Amino acid sequence: MPKESCPFCQIVAERKDLLYEDEKIVALLHKMPSTQGHVLLMPKEHYPIIEQVPDYVINHIFVLANTFSTLLFETLQVQGTNIIVNNGIEAGQETAHFIVNVIPRIPGDGLNLQWQPKQISDEEMSTVELLLKEEAKHIGEFEKEKKILTALATPSAGKVTEKKGQENYLLKHWRRMP
Repeated sequence: MPKESCPFCQIVAERKDLLYEDEKIVALLHKMPSTQGHVLLMPKEHYPIIEQVPDYVINHIFVLANTFSTLLFETLQVQGTNIIVNNGIEAGQETAHFIVNVIPRIPGDGLNLQWQPKQISDEEMSTVELLLKEEAKHIGEFEKEKKILTALATPSAGKVTEKKGQENYLLKHWRRMP
């Protein structure tokens, strides 16, 4: 979905009914909430899925998710919160704009987010574990926010470099976009 037709980009552009706004993120109440006080946090920039969101934006949005969770506990006297990302069509994402849901919970709210655990053989578990361990070796190589002054001061400013393992990124993930 292009940015021009994204309903969440429209919300960001109109800046109506926002609970919070900073240079990167906006927060608003969900128009069709799962429970009273259901908050949506989203980047101002258009990113369809979490894998396309820069690490520094992910960090910022989850710090705000924690802040809004605390706010819900203190303001609405809730007894819990669910922090949920529906990432991709199969995960229930309906619109191609990355969003973090902060859902307040109280006893008897009628919201059921429980799932039935699956039985997986030891062989299947070992195979998945090996695959993930190999790919997890690169965890910690975070994309840092680039400051304009820093970029101008470096000799390589303006040059585009390709990170290892990202050459076919969009091809790998296009199926997950709603």
